[in-house]
Amino acid sequence: MSFSTLTEVSLVPLTEPAELGEADGFGSDQMPALGEVVAGTYRVEAMIGGGAMGVVLRAFDQKLGRNVALKLIRPNLLSPGFRSLFQQEAHAMALVSHPNVVTIYSFGEHGGAPYFAMELVDGKTLDRFVDEAGGLLELDDALRLLEQACRGLSAIHDAGTVHRDIKPGNLLIDREARLRIGDLGLAASYRDERTRREVVGTPGFMAPEILHGQGDATPLSDLYSLACVAYELITGRPPFQARQGVTLTALHLVEPVPRPTALRAGLPPAFDDVLVRALAKVPEERTASVEAFRRELFAAKRRAFEPARILVVEDDPDQREILELALGAEFEGAEIECVADGAEALAAFERKPATVVISDLQMPDVDGASLTRRLRSRADARAVPIIVLTATGGPEEWRKLASIGADRFVVKPVNVGDLVSTIRRAVRERARGAPTP
Repeated sequence: MSFSTLTEVSLVPLTEPAELGEADGFGSDQMPALGEVVAGTYRVEAMIGGGAMGVVLRAFDQKLGRNVALKLIRPNLLSPGFRSLFQQEAHAMALVSHPNVVTIYSFGEHGGAPYFAMELVDGKTLDRFVDEAGGLLELDDALRLLEQACRGLSAIHDAGTVHRDIKPGNLLIDREARLRIGDLGLAASYRDERTRREVVGTPGFMAPEILHGQGDATPLSDLYSLACVAYELITGRPPFQARQGVTLTALHLVEPVPRPTALRAGLPPAFDDVLVRALAKVPEERTASVEAFRRELFAAKRRAFEPARILVVEDDPDQREILELALGAEFEGAEIECVADGAEALAAFERKPATVVISDLQMPDVDGASLTRRLRSRADARAVPIIVLTATGGPEEWRKLASIGADRFVVKPVNVGDLVSTIRRAVRERARGAPTP
């Protein structure tokens, strides 16, 4: 997967040095040379990023003993307007202190040109991270990154600022998979009517109200941009695709958003409404906030991957009580029903189907193997994970259980932690449509 971007990727603090050249202003009075010390503190080591407005250098902070990124305006753009934008970016970054937003350290001038020093992220941009991971992340991994992006963007909004250019190239992933939001070069106070009306951003990630120039940049327009990123991160495709920017703009303005489950096989349907609502054309119909979007994503995850009703079949009353208490504590909100034998289990399932069945193998009358066969003969139980508890057995017994439809088995005495992990794996595998032994 390649994230869709039709404009130059904005400045980001990458860690791969590039050659310094005259086109970047090196050799001029305003741009520091390799080895030069800026502000008596920052020794320039390499150029690590470049965009239309400026360059980012890797430097070493000689006073604090750490690597930093220095951002400077290109010398040919030292006009009052660009200076103002640059100072606006530094101010926006300084207002936010959050682990998922790039930190600014200092602001100053070198050779008459403004610069600021910021956190150097040892990693890569989100689009490159995904490409190097094979094009499509596991859903859990995608959600972990999205949670961090939501938290960082919420912190920016709490500071009274809109980012206005949320896209994969401005989301940085370090070596520990921690995400930071970077490049606040277009950030503005959402209380400033003049800047809010500017049509700025990156095609493919801009909200409809910004694209047609009739709406303000607000936290909800940032939410739309983040939802575009989320949609592509989860499905492997952007919500809309087009070769020409004008066509892409038209699609964002008028075309309904395709249901995500139509694009990614095995994606739980719970994610459809969450993503589509966050991409509503009209801001008033969109998810209320970035934090609300984060909560809805994880509510969808719980609905998709956490069991709603667990049926426990165990003839030992003490074991039933232990399992009921342990599973109720672990799966908060799930309904736990315990029965003593397979016949009771079939009646309980008939009354109200379960989302997971845990059955002892050795029981009088209808044992675990018979129960598994009879449940698998029912249309409403064919996709339900069945986990068998057994005091004896090995590979041959497991092959027999698997052949009749059991998803997994757990050896007695039951370790509750192992059982919980087994339940979660089985539920996820069934949700993806690919149970494994």
